[in-house]
Amino acid sequence: MQKRSMIISLIGRPNVGKSSIFNRLMKKQHKAITHDMPGVTRDRHYGITSFNDKDEDRPLDAILVDTGGFYPTQVDESGKNDQEVNANKFFNIMTDHAHQAIEESDLVLFVVDVREGVLPFDKTIANYIRKQKKKMWLVVNKYDSESQSGDEYSFYELGVNDDEMFVTSAAHGRGMETLRENIHEEMMRFDDSADVMNITALQKGVTPRENVVAKLALIGAPNAGKSTLLNQLLGSERALVSDIAGTTVDPIDGYFDIYLGDDARKLDQAKEHFKNDNLLQSQYEDFKKNNPDLYNELVSSYDVEEELDTDSYELEGLEDVMLEQDEQLDETSANRMEAQVFGEETTGEEVEQELVEDEQEVSEGSFWRSIHIVDTAGIRKQKKIDDFVESQSVYRSLRSIADSDICIYMIDATKGVSHQDKRLLDIAIEKGASVIVCLNKVDLMGDKFRDQESRKEWLLDIRDKLPWLNYCDIIPISAKHKRGLKRLKKILTKTIFIRRQNIATGALNRFVFELIERHPIILKGSRGKRFRVKYASQIKANPPTFLFYTNKSRGIPENYRRYLKNGLRGAFPLDNTPIHLIFRTGTDLQKRMKKVSK
Repeated sequence: MQKRSMIISLIGRPNVGKSSIFNRLMKKQHKAITHDMPGVTRDRHYGITSFNDKDEDRPLDAILVDTGGFYPTQVDESGKNDQEVNANKFFNIMTDHAHQAIEESDLVLFVVDVREGVLPFDKTIANYIRKQKKKMWLVVNKYDSESQSGDEYSFYELGVNDDEMFVTSAAHGRGMETLRENIHEEMMRFDDSADVMNITALQKGVTPRENVVAKLALIGAPNAGKSTLLNQLLGSERALVSDIAGTTVDPIDGYFDIYLGDDARKLDQAKEHFKNDNLLQSQYEDFKKNNPDLYNELVSSYDVEEELDTDSYELEGLEDVMLEQDEQLDETSANRMEAQVFGEETTGEEVEQELVEDEQEVSEGSFWRSIHIVDTAGIRKQKKIDDFVESQSVYRSLRSIADSDICIYMIDATKGVSHQDKRLLDIAIEKGASVIVCLNKVDLMGDKFRDQESRKEWLLDIRDKLPWLNYCDIIPISAKHKRGLKRLKKILTKTIFIRRQNIATGALNRFVFELIERHPIILKGSRGKRFRVKYASQIKANPPTFLFYTNKSRGIPENYRRYLKNGLRGAFPLDNTPIHLIFRTGTDLQKRMKKVSK
């Protein structure tokens, strides 16, 4: 229970500069995409920013809401072509979002274009805001030069006073300082009069209620259902949803909570574990002390090199082992998927119980954690991208992938897996993100699920198209009907713990030693000496990163790296997450230990 932040929304016709003002107030020039074209902004964008312009000793936070172009009434959705029809559909959906923004606001900044003067739509919008009994300031934007002096006077017919009108040029920063000062002054008055209340009900999904433990990105091709899933997880209509591909332009983010119970504290401990500056030395010393027999065996093995008369690889039998590893992982994944597809469907009571749990107050704060979720624009093939706005959307989507811990990859189950899906999945894995694949819209797959055999064939066909993701969960869901969301949250929880886990050094070294001994290899240029590992350590989580101190750190074949990774996956819980392996020579280890000990 505390005083809530003031909520300020930017409302106005399309292309009057709302997003440019939003970016200026947020002090981030690229928070929302701006372009001289109507309809660029579609969803409601929320941002938290601090104002101290009027009184530096009293900074206050505000929630800013940027909205799409606003027409108070629905427009005719007919048009000359599909592009015009889609644009009209978007404007009608954006109108509903603007209504919601006004309803939840404490102050409405009504933005107009000084170059166009007062238009009939401006009068209709002003009257609508007044009917909602919301405080309104008029921001006359695009006042770029003194030659426009006096053009702002025509806007007084909208019924505003001098202290309610602000002349700005968001593109050049003119008038923004005065606007910020007045906003801060208004915020101080609001803060003095605001009642103490529970902020979670009003700011649901906008601010985190607990410690944020993961950043999650929803990615995939256009119209795969990403925005629908975002709204379901947040419990509010944050993102525009339509059947038109490319509805989402800017990344839309928010927060939702997940109950972890007593295990929530383990995440905090794991996070602190890898902050230790002397982690490697402490791990090494503990390993020597607690595993003397294994340590001596490793040292002995490392020191006694076998001299052979060959300079080539010795990979006999390795391919068969790797194939067996893949088959085992495939079987495990297929069993998981079969249980998910053929298992009991979520009942109405279970869905209702999920919603009740989501609405519960976070009374046991230490048992809950928040997840930062980002809905990204659908990414098409590069050759199909033909305008500036979509190219910027794709760039921001790719940046969201790079910034995320976990990616939920959405695939339209009715269309199957495309070549573009495979490329985007590879990008997510290369960036170190854990991947969970959601086959959305299974409610439309009735003809594919005639019987158990047909469902199993469909399941195996999906897995065959993604063989390199045999360690990832692939789950069928229906975001629209909330089917499979409870299972998705459980998999999210598991993945978060896996990314943060700390694998015991003794168990790791014991297994790696057995793995190397089971299939030894002779590297090119090693003069016949077998590849050996003196010591292995997990030096980082999120994603799990393992450091191998070896007798040779270069020239390790990709298929042998894959053998090591698959072996680790078979021995330790590493579902959904990529594994990073770093190789250094034993000499590097000795130097490191001496340097740290000094």
